[in-house]
Amino acid sequence: MSVTVRQRPSAPGAGRAPGADGGAGAERGRAVRPAAAHTTDGRTARDVVFYRLGKKFVDHERSIPEDVRSVLYYTLAIGHHTGVIDCLEPRLATSRVVFSEVLAALGTGEAADKLRGIERFGEIELKKEHVPLLKPAVLAALEGCGTVPEPGTAAAGLVVAADVPSWLEEFLFLLDEVQCEPAVYAMGRRVS
Repeated sequence: MSVTVRQRPSAPGAGRAPGADGGAGAERGRAVRPAAAHTTDGRTARDVVFYRLGKKFVDHERSIPEDVRSVLYYTLAIGHHTGVIDCLEPRLATSRVVFSEVLAALGTGEAADKLRGIERFGEIELKKEHVPLLKPAVLAALEGCGTVPEPGTAAAGLVVAADVPSWLEEFLFLLDEVQCEPAVYAMGRRVS
């Protein structure tokens, strides 16, 4: 898995190594732990990670009785996810310090409330119906940061955002992926 660390050059303290001051910058510059080490415990969680659906599959290798198999295929046909395994891949990560700054940049409103669900419940799910709510708020927050979104394509693999503008830009890419690709959704979790 490739990992890209992004920080906008215009960020406070640009030109210094993250954490050189020993303060909050140290928290911002710290790399996110591997996905296998994740838990949503609010007392120990240090990071916020958004995962994107990579693929879905039904395990056909198992011995599934014929009568149960017909129920499984029926539930799939009507849109239920019984028996489907979703493979989520880490897509966007940051420290909880930067994420709290993101929430502050978003201010009040439904979009900020949706993302605050990560702090409140430990995780949230983002589907196509959430994109029209979140995208304008993220664009407004970028404008409030004095940043114009850079055109381009999303980085392949996990992006670790070291500041608010970088997180907001990558989150826009993630929202575009959710909006444009069929059956794709994202999940945000607080992790340790």
